Amino acid sequence: MQLQPFDLNDISHEPSDEQLDDLMEAVAAEARRHGQAARAQLMVRLRAEITAIKPPCRREA
Repeated sequence: MQLQPFDLNDISHEPSDEQLDDLMEAVAAEARRHGQAARAQLMVRLRAEITAIKPPCRREA
């Protein structure tokens, strides 16, 4: 997706609805990527903490 450059602070030249839609889609996609990375990192930490608390079961011979 190629975004056309525009300045949100330029009050004399407002971005088009299409440009704003593209911006919102880009922001949502970045938020999803950030959320997925954070979730993956949390799961790694959670698994490590669970493993540290509960050692593997040992069978008696």
